[in-house]
Amino acid sequence: MKTIFKQLCFLSVLMFLMTSCTKKFDEINQDPNNPKTTDPGYLLVSAEKKAMDNIWNEWNNGRTGMHYAQYWSATTYSNESRYQIRENQNNTFWNILYAGSLKDLNEIIKINTEKTFEYSSNQIAIAEILKVWTYHMLVDVYEDIPYKLSLGGLERPNSPYDKAITIYTDLLKVLGEQAAKLDPSKGSFPAKTDIIYNGDINKWKRFANSLRLRIAMRVSDVPALQTLVNQAINDAVASGVFTSNADNALFRYVEAPPNNNPLNESYKSRVDFCMCKTLVDYMLDVNDPRLPVYAAPTKDNGRYIGKAYGLNQQNGETIPNSAISLPGSAVLDAKAPGVYMDYAEVEFILAEAVERKIISGSAEDHYKKGIRASLEDRGVAPADIDPYIAGVPYNGGQWKNVIGTQKWIAMYMQGLEGWFERLRLDFKRPNGQDLFVAPVDGSLDREVTVVPTRMTYPVDEQQLNKSNYDKAVQSIGGKDSKAARHFWDLY
Repeated sequence: MKTIFKQLCFLSVLMFLMTSCTKKFDEINQDPNNPKTTDPGYLLVSAEKKAMDNIWNEWNNGRTGMHYAQYWSATTYSNESRYQIRENQNNTFWNILYAGSLKDLNEIIKINTEKTFEYSSNQIAIAEILKVWTYHMLVDVYEDIPYKLSLGGLERPNSPYDKAITIYTDLLKVLGEQAAKLDPSKGSFPAKTDIIYNGDINKWKRFANSLRLRIAMRVSDVPALQTLVNQAINDAVASGVFTSNADNALFRYVEAPPNNNPLNESYKSRVDFCMCKTLVDYMLDVNDPRLPVYAAPTKDNGRYIGKAYGLNQQNGETIPNSAISLPGSAVLDAKAPGVYMDYAEVEFILAEAVERKIISGSAEDHYKKGIRASLEDRGVAPADIDPYIAGVPYNGGQWKNVIGTQKWIAMYMQGLEGWFERLRLDFKRPNGQDLFVAPVDGSLDREVTVVPTRMTYPVDEQQLNKSNYDKAVQSIGGKDSKAARHFWDLY
Protein backbone atom coordinates (compact mmCIF):
# COMPACT_ATOMS: atom_id res chain seq x y z
CA MET A 1 0.00 0.00 0.00
CA LYS A 2 2.87 2.36 0.81
CA THR A 3 4.42 1.80 -2.62
CA ILE A 4 1.12 2.44 -4.39
CA PHE A 5 0.62 5.64 -2.39
CA LYS A 6 4.06 6.91 -3.36
CA GLN A 7 3.46 6.09 -7.03
CA LEU A 8 0.13 7.91 -7.11
CA CYS A 9 1.63 10.92 -5.34
CA PHE A 10 4.36 11.03 -7.96
CA LEU A 11 1.83 10.89 -10.78
CA SER A 12 -0.19 13.64 -9.13
CA VAL A 13 2.83 15.89 -8.89
CA LEU A 14 3.94 15.15 -12.43
CA MET A 15 0.53 16.01 -13.85
CA PHE A 16 0.00 19.12 -11.70
CA LEU A 17 -2.80 18.07 -9.48
CA MET A 18 -2.21 20.96 -7.08
CA THR A 19 -0.46 24.22 -7.80
CA SER A 20 0.44 24.45 -4.12
CA CYS A 21 2.94 21.65 -4.61
CA THR A 22 5.04 23.52 -7.15
CA LYS A 23 7.38 25.13 -4.61
CA LYS A 24 8.15 21.80 -3.04
CA PHE A 25 8.71 20.05 -6.36
CA ASP A 26 10.21 22.78 -8.55
CA GLU A 27 12.46 20.28 -10.29
CA ILE A 28 9.49 18.53 -11.94
CA ASN A 29 7.09 21.43 -12.28
CA GLN A 30 6.67 21.29 -16.04
CA ASP A 31 4.12 20.77 -18.78
CA PRO A 32 3.48 16.99 -18.89
CA ASN A 33 2.60 17.26 -22.56
CA ASN A 34 6.06 18.64 -23.35
CA PRO A 35 8.47 17.29 -20.72
CA LYS A 36 11.84 19.02 -20.59
CA THR A 37 13.54 16.74 -18.09
CA THR A 38 16.16 14.26 -19.27
CA ASP A 39 15.13 11.66 -16.68
CA PRO A 40 13.73 8.70 -18.66
CA GLY A 41 11.35 7.90 -15.81
CA TYR A 42 9.43 11.13 -16.28
CA LEU A 43 9.22 10.43 -19.99
CA LEU A 44 7.84 6.93 -19.36
CA VAL A 45 4.99 8.03 -17.10
CA SER A 46 4.23 10.80 -19.57
CA ALA A 47 4.13 8.36 -22.51
CA GLU A 48 1.98 5.84 -20.63
CA LYS A 49 -0.59 8.43 -19.55
CA LYS A 50 -0.82 10.23 -22.90
CA ALA A 51 -1.39 6.95 -24.73
CA MET A 52 -4.06 5.61 -22.37
CA ASP A 53 -5.88 8.92 -21.98
CA ASN A 54 -6.03 9.13 -25.78
CA ILE A 55 -7.31 5.57 -26.25
CA TRP A 56 -9.72 5.64 -23.30
CA ASN A 57 -11.38 9.06 -23.59
CA GLU A 58 -14.93 9.93 -24.65
CA TRP A 59 -13.90 10.55 -28.27
CA ASN A 60 -11.73 7.63 -29.34
CA ASN A 61 -13.23 5.10 -26.96
CA GLY A 62 -16.72 6.40 -26.26
CA ARG A 63 -17.68 7.84 -29.65
CA THR A 64 -15.66 5.47 -31.81
CA GLY A 65 -14.67 2.10 -30.37
CA MET A 66 -17.57 1.67 -27.97
CA HIS A 67 -20.00 2.53 -30.77
CA TYR A 68 -18.35 0.44 -33.49
CA ALA A 69 -18.20 -2.59 -31.17
CA GLN A 70 -21.85 -1.92 -30.23
CA TYR A 71 -21.15 -1.77 -26.53
CA TRP A 72 -22.71 1.70 -26.22
CA SER A 73 -25.37 3.70 -28.02
CA ALA A 74 -25.74 7.48 -28.00
CA THR A 75 -28.18 9.22 -25.68
CA THR A 76 -28.56 12.29 -27.89
CA TYR A 77 -25.63 13.28 -30.14
CA SER A 78 -25.76 10.24 -32.36
CA ASN A 79 -23.81 11.24 -35.47
CA GLU A 80 -20.69 9.31 -34.45
CA SER A 81 -22.72 6.13 -33.98
CA ARG A 82 -23.86 6.65 -37.57
CA TYR A 83 -20.26 7.10 -38.71
CA GLN A 84 -19.95 10.86 -39.15
CA ILE A 85 -16.68 11.68 -37.40
CA ARG A 86 -15.30 14.95 -36.02
CA GLU A 87 -12.15 15.68 -37.96
CA ASN A 88 -10.55 17.72 -35.20
CA GLN A 89 -10.70 14.71 -32.88
CA ASN A 90 -9.25 12.48 -35.59
CA ASN A 91 -6.31 14.88 -35.88
CA THR A 92 -5.88 14.86 -32.11
CA PHE A 93 -5.84 11.07 -31.88
CA TRP A 94 -3.05 10.86 -34.48
CA ASN A 95 -1.02 13.74 -33.10
CA ILE A 96 -1.05 12.63 -29.46
CA LEU A 97 0.28 9.19 -30.33
CA TYR A 98 2.94 10.44 -32.74
CA ALA A 99 4.03 13.75 -31.20
CA GLY A 100 3.26 12.69 -27.64
CA SER A 101 3.77 9.08 -26.59
CA LEU A 102 6.05 7.94 -29.41
CA LYS A 103 8.19 11.06 -29.11
CA ASP A 104 8.64 10.48 -25.36
CA LEU A 105 9.52 6.82 -25.90
CA ASN A 106 12.07 7.66 -28.57
CA GLU A 107 13.65 10.17 -26.21
CA ILE A 108 14.01 7.43 -23.58
CA ILE A 109 15.85 5.29 -26.13
CA LYS A 110 18.04 8.22 -27.19
CA ILE A 111 19.04 9.09 -23.63
CA ASN A 112 19.93 5.49 -22.78
CA THR A 113 21.86 5.06 -26.03
CA GLU A 114 23.96 8.21 -25.70
CA LYS A 115 25.04 7.39 -22.14
CA THR A 116 24.53 3.85 -20.95
CA PHE A 117 23.96 2.64 -17.42
CA GLU A 118 23.32 -0.73 -15.84
CA TYR A 119 19.57 -0.26 -16.33
CA SER A 120 19.75 1.14 -19.88
CA SER A 121 19.07 -2.07 -21.80
CA ASN A 122 15.90 -2.73 -19.82
CA GLN A 123 14.67 0.85 -20.17
CA ILE A 124 15.24 0.72 -23.93
CA ALA A 125 13.39 -2.61 -24.19
CA ILE A 126 10.38 -1.31 -22.24
CA ALA A 127 10.24 1.81 -24.43
CA GLU A 128 10.40 -0.35 -27.56
CA ILE A 129 7.58 -2.59 -26.31
CA LEU A 130 5.34 0.40 -25.65
CA LYS A 131 6.22 1.78 -29.09
CA VAL A 132 5.01 -1.50 -30.61
CA TRP A 133 1.71 -1.24 -28.72
CA THR A 134 1.27 2.35 -29.93
CA TYR A 135 2.12 1.65 -33.57
CA HIS A 136 -0.13 -1.39 -33.50
CA MET A 137 -3.03 0.80 -32.38
CA LEU A 138 -2.31 3.29 -35.17
CA VAL A 139 -1.96 0.72 -37.93
CA ASP A 140 -5.20 -1.02 -36.95
CA VAL A 141 -7.10 2.25 -36.92
CA TYR A 142 -5.75 3.59 -40.23
CA GLU A 143 -3.96 0.76 -42.17
CA ASP A 144 -0.78 2.16 -43.83
CA ILE A 145 0.92 4.75 -41.59
CA PRO A 146 4.30 6.52 -41.23
CA TYR A 147 6.54 4.03 -39.46
CA LYS A 148 10.19 3.54 -40.37
CA LEU A 149 10.96 7.23 -40.96
CA SER A 150 8.39 8.77 -38.64
CA LEU A 151 10.87 8.97 -35.73
CA GLY A 152 7.88 8.32 -33.53
CA GLY A 153 6.91 11.97 -33.66
CA LEU A 154 6.32 14.85 -36.01
CA GLU A 155 9.97 15.86 -36.33
CA ARG A 156 9.56 14.85 -39.97
CA PRO A 157 6.18 16.24 -41.03
CA ASN A 158 6.63 14.79 -44.52
CA SER A 159 7.15 11.19 -43.43
CA PRO A 160 6.37 8.49 -46.01
CA TYR A 161 3.83 5.80 -45.18
CA ASP A 162 4.77 2.13 -44.78
CA LYS A 163 2.62 -0.80 -45.86
CA ALA A 164 0.61 -2.24 -42.98
CA ILE A 165 1.78 -5.80 -43.73
CA THR A 166 5.40 -4.65 -43.53
CA ILE A 167 4.74 -2.87 -40.24
CA TYR A 168 3.12 -5.98 -38.75
CA THR A 169 6.11 -8.09 -39.71
CA ASP A 170 8.48 -5.65 -38.05
CA LEU A 171 6.36 -5.26 -34.91
CA LEU A 172 6.54 -9.00 -34.30
CA LYS A 173 10.30 -8.95 -34.89
CA VAL A 174 10.84 -6.07 -32.46
CA LEU A 175 8.75 -7.69 -29.73
CA GLY A 176 10.67 -10.94 -30.00
CA GLU A 177 14.00 -9.14 -29.82
CA GLN A 178 13.07 -6.88 -26.92
CA ALA A 179 11.47 -9.64 -24.86
CA ALA A 180 14.73 -11.58 -25.16
CA LYS A 181 16.76 -8.54 -24.04
CA LEU A 182 14.81 -7.93 -20.85
CA ASP A 183 17.00 -8.97 -17.92
CA PRO A 184 15.49 -9.20 -14.40
CA SER A 185 18.98 -9.13 -12.87
CA LYS A 186 19.48 -5.56 -14.07
CA GLY A 187 17.82 -2.31 -13.08
CA SER A 188 14.64 -0.91 -14.57
CA PHE A 189 12.55 2.23 -14.22
CA PRO A 190 11.82 3.39 -10.66
CA ALA A 191 8.49 1.95 -9.52
CA LYS A 192 6.93 5.40 -9.16
CA THR A 193 7.57 6.25 -12.83
CA ASP A 194 6.10 3.05 -14.31
CA ILE A 195 2.36 3.13 -13.69
CA ILE A 196 1.80 -0.14 -15.58
CA TYR A 197 4.19 -2.53 -13.84
CA ASN A 198 6.21 -0.57 -11.26
CA GLY A 199 9.37 -1.43 -13.18
CA ASP A 200 8.83 -5.22 -12.87
CA ILE A 201 10.90 -6.73 -15.70
CA ASN A 202 9.28 -10.17 -15.52
CA LYS A 203 5.85 -8.66 -16.04
CA TRP A 204 7.08 -6.51 -18.93
CA LYS A 205 8.43 -9.68 -20.53
CA ARG A 206 5.07 -11.43 -20.20
CA PHE A 207 3.34 -8.37 -21.64
CA ALA A 208 5.70 -8.32 -24.65
CA ASN A 209 4.99 -11.99 -25.33
CA SER A 210 1.23 -11.60 -24.84
CA LEU A 211 1.22 -8.66 -27.24
CA ARG A 212 2.99 -10.90 -29.76
CA LEU A 213 0.00 -13.25 -29.49
CA ARG A 214 -2.46 -10.43 -30.22
CA ILE A 215 -0.53 -9.07 -33.17
CA ALA A 216 0.16 -12.49 -34.68
CA MET A 217 -3.45 -13.63 -34.31
CA ARG A 218 -4.71 -10.43 -35.93
CA VAL A 219 -2.99 -11.49 -39.18
CA SER A 220 -3.59 -15.24 -38.81
CA ASP A 221 -5.71 -15.41 -41.99
CA VAL A 222 -3.06 -13.78 -44.21
CA PRO A 223 -1.49 -16.57 -46.33
CA ALA A 224 1.85 -14.80 -46.77
CA LEU A 225 2.34 -14.54 -42.98
CA GLN A 226 1.41 -18.07 -41.90
CA THR A 227 4.96 -19.15 -41.08
CA LEU A 228 5.64 -15.94 -39.17
CA VAL A 229 2.37 -16.24 -37.23
CA ASN A 230 3.03 -19.83 -36.20
CA GLN A 231 6.58 -19.06 -35.12
CA ALA A 232 5.65 -15.90 -33.21
CA ILE A 233 2.84 -17.57 -31.27
CA ASN A 234 4.86 -20.65 -30.37
CA ASP A 235 7.89 -18.56 -29.38
CA ALA A 236 5.74 -16.25 -27.26
CA VAL A 237 4.10 -19.14 -25.42
CA ALA A 238 7.49 -20.76 -24.79
CA SER A 239 8.94 -17.50 -23.51
CA GLY A 240 6.02 -16.85 -21.17
CA VAL A 241 2.69 -15.03 -21.55
CA PHE A 242 0.10 -13.83 -19.01
CA THR A 243 -0.95 -16.58 -16.61
CA SER A 244 -3.38 -14.71 -14.33
CA ASN A 245 -5.14 -11.38 -13.85
CA ALA A 246 -2.16 -10.28 -11.78
CA ASP A 247 -0.30 -9.92 -15.08
CA ASN A 248 -2.81 -7.53 -16.66
CA ALA A 249 -1.23 -4.47 -18.29
CA LEU A 250 -3.24 -1.61 -16.79
CA PHE A 251 -2.94 2.12 -16.35
CA ARG A 252 -4.17 2.74 -12.83
CA TYR A 253 -5.99 6.04 -12.56
CA VAL A 254 -6.48 7.92 -9.29
CA GLU A 255 -9.38 9.70 -7.64
CA ALA A 256 -8.79 13.34 -8.54
CA PRO A 257 -8.48 15.10 -11.90
CA PRO A 258 -6.53 15.32 -14.14
CA ASN A 259 -5.40 11.80 -13.30
CA ASN A 260 -8.79 10.15 -12.94
CA ASN A 261 -10.27 7.92 -15.61
CA PRO A 262 -11.10 10.25 -18.54
CA LEU A 263 -14.57 8.75 -19.00
CA ASN A 264 -15.26 9.40 -15.33
CA GLU A 265 -14.43 13.06 -15.90
CA SER A 266 -16.65 13.25 -18.98
CA TYR A 267 -19.66 11.89 -17.11
CA LYS A 268 -19.43 14.62 -14.47
CA SER A 269 -20.85 17.19 -16.85
CA ARG A 270 -23.00 15.24 -19.33
CA VAL A 271 -24.49 11.84 -20.13
CA ASP A 272 -23.78 11.11 -23.78
CA PHE A 273 -23.69 7.29 -23.73
CA CYS A 274 -26.01 4.49 -22.74
CA MET A 275 -25.92 0.72 -23.10
CA CYS A 276 -26.40 -0.70 -26.57
CA LYS A 277 -29.30 -3.07 -27.15
CA THR A 278 -26.94 -5.45 -28.99
CA LEU A 279 -24.83 -6.11 -25.90
CA VAL A 280 -27.57 -5.99 -23.27
CA ASP A 281 -29.91 -8.35 -25.15
CA TYR A 282 -27.18 -10.93 -25.66
CA MET A 283 -26.00 -10.78 -22.05
CA LEU A 284 -29.60 -11.21 -20.88
CA ASP A 285 -30.04 -14.19 -23.21
CA VAL A 286 -27.10 -16.00 -21.62
CA ASN A 287 -27.78 -14.79 -18.04
CA ASP A 288 -24.39 -13.12 -17.90
CA PRO A 289 -23.49 -12.16 -14.29
CA ARG A 290 -21.26 -9.31 -15.53
CA LEU A 291 -24.27 -7.30 -16.70
CA PRO A 292 -24.84 -5.55 -13.34
CA VAL A 293 -21.18 -4.49 -13.44
CA TYR A 294 -21.26 -3.32 -17.03
CA ALA A 295 -24.61 -1.53 -16.83
CA ALA A 296 -26.96 0.20 -14.42
CA PRO A 297 -30.61 -0.83 -14.19
CA THR A 298 -33.09 1.64 -15.60
CA LYS A 299 -34.49 4.19 -13.20
CA ASP A 300 -38.01 3.62 -14.47
CA ASN A 301 -38.40 -0.09 -13.74
CA GLY A 302 -35.07 -1.46 -12.51
CA ARG A 303 -34.58 -3.68 -15.55
CA TYR A 304 -31.61 -3.81 -17.92
CA ILE A 305 -32.61 -2.27 -21.24
CA GLY A 306 -30.28 -1.28 -24.06
CA LYS A 307 -31.00 1.38 -26.63
CA ALA A 308 -31.26 0.51 -30.32
CA TYR A 309 -28.01 1.25 -32.11
CA GLY A 310 -27.73 4.17 -34.53
CA LEU A 311 -30.93 6.10 -33.94
CA ASN A 312 -30.90 9.61 -35.33
CA GLN A 313 -30.98 12.46 -32.83
CA GLN A 314 -34.70 13.11 -33.16
CA ASN A 315 -35.71 9.51 -32.63
CA GLY A 316 -33.10 8.94 -29.97
CA GLU A 317 -34.28 11.85 -27.86
CA THR A 318 -37.80 10.42 -27.67
CA ILE A 319 -36.37 7.79 -25.29
CA PRO A 320 -35.60 9.34 -21.88
CA ASN A 321 -32.43 8.31 -20.09
CA SER A 322 -34.55 7.00 -17.23
CA ALA A 323 -35.97 4.32 -19.54
CA ILE A 324 -32.63 2.85 -20.61
CA SER A 325 -29.55 1.45 -18.90
CA LEU A 326 -26.55 3.70 -18.54
CA PRO A 327 -22.99 2.36 -18.12
CA GLY A 328 -22.36 0.90 -14.66
CA SER A 329 -20.73 2.90 -11.90
CA ALA A 330 -17.81 0.47 -11.69
CA VAL A 331 -16.65 1.03 -15.27
CA LEU A 332 -17.02 4.81 -14.90
CA ASP A 333 -15.32 5.00 -11.52
CA ALA A 334 -12.56 7.59 -11.17
CA LYS A 335 -10.05 4.83 -10.45
CA ALA A 336 -11.28 2.34 -13.08
CA PRO A 337 -8.09 1.40 -14.94
CA GLY A 338 -7.37 1.71 -18.62
CA VAL A 339 -6.44 -1.61 -20.22
CA TYR A 340 -3.45 -2.17 -22.51
CA MET A 341 -4.05 -5.93 -22.51
CA ASP A 342 -5.39 -8.52 -20.07
CA TYR A 343 -5.17 -12.19 -19.23
CA ALA A 344 -8.66 -13.08 -20.47
CA GLU A 345 -7.70 -11.98 -23.97
CA VAL A 346 -4.61 -14.19 -23.86
CA GLU A 347 -6.65 -17.28 -23.04
CA PHE A 348 -9.12 -16.60 -25.86
CA ILE A 349 -6.18 -16.18 -28.26
CA LEU A 350 -4.74 -19.50 -27.10
CA ALA A 351 -8.11 -21.19 -27.64
CA GLU A 352 -8.14 -19.88 -31.19
CA ALA A 353 -4.51 -20.92 -31.71
CA VAL A 354 -5.47 -24.49 -30.82
CA GLU A 355 -8.38 -24.44 -33.27
CA ARG A 356 -6.04 -23.14 -35.97
CA LYS A 357 -3.62 -25.95 -35.12
CA ILE A 358 -0.86 -23.46 -34.31
CA ILE A 359 -0.33 -24.89 -30.82
CA SER A 360 -1.39 -28.12 -29.13
CA GLY A 361 -3.79 -28.37 -26.22
CA SER A 362 -7.48 -27.98 -25.50
CA ALA A 363 -9.30 -25.05 -27.06
CA GLU A 364 -12.18 -25.65 -24.65
CA ASP A 365 -9.91 -25.39 -21.61
CA HIS A 366 -8.45 -22.08 -22.78
CA TYR A 367 -11.95 -20.80 -23.62
CA LYS A 368 -13.16 -21.60 -20.11
CA LYS A 369 -10.08 -20.00 -18.57
CA GLY A 370 -10.73 -16.86 -20.57
CA ILE A 371 -14.30 -16.61 -19.32
CA ARG A 372 -13.25 -17.34 -15.74
CA ALA A 373 -10.53 -14.70 -15.87
CA SER A 374 -13.01 -12.09 -17.07
CA LEU A 375 -15.64 -12.99 -14.48
CA GLU A 376 -13.11 -12.90 -11.65
CA ASP A 377 -11.64 -9.64 -12.85
CA ARG A 378 -15.12 -8.06 -12.86
CA GLY A 379 -15.79 -9.21 -9.31
CA VAL A 380 -18.44 -11.85 -10.07
CA ALA A 381 -19.22 -14.03 -7.06
CA PRO A 382 -17.34 -17.38 -7.15
CA ALA A 383 -20.60 -19.32 -6.81
CA ASP A 384 -21.87 -17.80 -10.06
CA ILE A 385 -18.84 -18.59 -12.19
CA ASP A 386 -19.12 -22.34 -12.88
CA PRO A 387 -22.88 -22.23 -13.63
CA TYR A 388 -22.33 -19.45 -16.15
CA ILE A 389 -19.48 -21.27 -17.89
CA ALA A 390 -21.67 -24.38 -18.10
CA GLY A 391 -24.40 -22.27 -19.67
CA VAL A 392 -22.20 -21.07 -22.53
CA PRO A 393 -20.67 -24.40 -23.65
CA TYR A 394 -17.80 -24.65 -26.08
CA ASN A 395 -18.56 -25.79 -29.63
CA GLY A 396 -15.56 -26.44 -31.84
CA GLY A 397 -17.76 -26.53 -34.92
CA GLN A 398 -18.72 -22.90 -34.29
CA TRP A 399 -15.46 -21.79 -32.65
CA LYS A 400 -15.33 -18.35 -34.28
CA ASN A 401 -18.79 -17.51 -32.99
CA VAL A 402 -18.28 -19.09 -29.58
CA ILE A 403 -14.86 -17.58 -28.89
CA GLY A 404 -15.78 -14.34 -30.61
CA THR A 405 -18.87 -13.60 -28.52
CA GLN A 406 -17.18 -14.34 -25.20
CA LYS A 407 -14.05 -12.41 -26.14
CA TRP A 408 -16.27 -9.49 -27.17
CA ILE A 409 -18.08 -9.50 -23.83
CA ALA A 410 -14.80 -9.77 -21.92
CA MET A 411 -13.34 -6.81 -23.82
CA TYR A 412 -16.12 -4.46 -22.73
CA MET A 413 -14.65 -0.95 -22.28
CA GLN A 414 -11.80 -1.79 -24.68
CA GLY A 415 -13.81 -0.26 -27.49
CA LEU A 416 -11.21 -0.17 -30.24
CA GLU A 417 -10.09 -3.74 -29.62
CA GLY A 418 -13.71 -4.90 -29.59
CA TRP A 419 -14.19 -3.21 -32.98
CA PHE A 420 -11.04 -4.79 -34.45
CA GLU A 421 -12.04 -8.27 -33.30
CA ARG A 422 -15.55 -7.79 -34.69
CA LEU A 423 -13.97 -7.08 -38.07
CA ARG A 424 -11.41 -9.87 -37.93
CA LEU A 425 -13.59 -12.75 -36.81
CA ASP A 426 -16.92 -11.67 -38.33
CA PHE A 427 -18.54 -13.59 -35.50
CA LYS A 428 -22.24 -14.08 -34.90
CA ARG A 429 -24.19 -15.58 -32.05
CA PRO A 430 -23.09 -19.16 -31.30
CA ASN A 431 -26.27 -20.44 -32.98
CA GLY A 432 -25.29 -18.67 -36.21
CA GLN A 433 -27.83 -15.85 -35.96
CA ASP A 434 -26.68 -12.28 -36.54
CA LEU A 435 -25.45 -10.42 -33.50
CA PHE A 436 -24.61 -6.94 -34.79
CA VAL A 437 -26.92 -4.58 -36.64
CA ALA A 438 -26.56 -1.66 -39.02
CA PRO A 439 -27.46 1.78 -37.60
CA VAL A 440 -31.25 1.70 -37.23
CA ASP A 441 -31.71 5.11 -38.85
CA GLY A 442 -29.00 4.54 -41.43
CA SER A 443 -25.37 5.48 -41.85
CA LEU A 444 -24.28 9.07 -42.47
CA ASP A 445 -21.34 7.77 -44.49
CA ARG A 446 -22.38 6.92 -48.06
CA GLU A 447 -19.71 4.21 -48.33
CA VAL A 448 -20.41 2.44 -45.04
CA THR A 449 -23.62 0.54 -44.42
CA VAL A 450 -23.00 -1.66 -41.40
CA VAL A 451 -19.71 -0.67 -39.71
CA PRO A 452 -16.52 1.19 -40.71
CA THR A 453 -13.54 -1.01 -41.38
CA ARG A 454 -10.95 1.71 -40.73
CA MET A 455 -10.66 5.41 -39.97
CA THR A 456 -9.92 7.97 -42.66
CA TYR A 457 -6.57 9.75 -42.41
CA PRO A 458 -6.51 13.03 -40.47
CA VAL A 459 -7.11 16.22 -42.43
CA ASP A 460 -3.72 17.51 -41.29
CA GLU A 461 -2.04 14.71 -43.22
CA GLN A 462 -4.01 15.57 -46.32
CA GLN A 463 -2.87 19.16 -46.08
CA LEU A 464 0.66 18.96 -44.63
CA ASN A 465 1.87 15.63 -46.02
CA LYS A 466 -0.10 15.49 -49.26
CA SER A 467 2.41 13.69 -51.47
CA ASN A 468 2.85 10.81 -49.04
CA TYR A 469 -0.84 10.86 -48.17
CA ASP A 470 -1.76 10.46 -51.85
CA LYS A 471 0.58 7.49 -52.17
CA ALA A 472 -0.93 5.87 -49.07
CA VAL A 473 -4.45 6.30 -50.43
CA GLN A 474 -3.46 4.58 -53.66
CA SER A 475 -1.89 1.79 -51.63
CA ILE A 476 -5.13 1.06 -49.75
CA GLY A 477 -7.29 0.95 -52.86
CA GLY A 478 -7.40 4.44 -54.31
CA LYS A 479 -9.83 6.09 -51.91
CA ASP A 480 -9.46 7.30 -48.34
CA SER A 481 -12.64 5.63 -47.19
CA LYS A 482 -13.91 4.18 -43.92
CA ALA A 483 -15.02 1.23 -46.05
CA ALA A 484 -11.48 0.32 -47.17
CA ARG A 485 -10.57 -2.99 -45.59
CA HIS A 486 -7.44 -3.85 -43.63
CA PHE A 487 -5.12 -6.31 -45.33
CA TRP A 488 -5.83 -8.77 -42.52
CA ASP A 489 -9.59 -8.45 -43.13
CA LEU A 490 -9.54 -9.54 -46.76
CA TYR A 491 -9.54 -13.30 -46.17
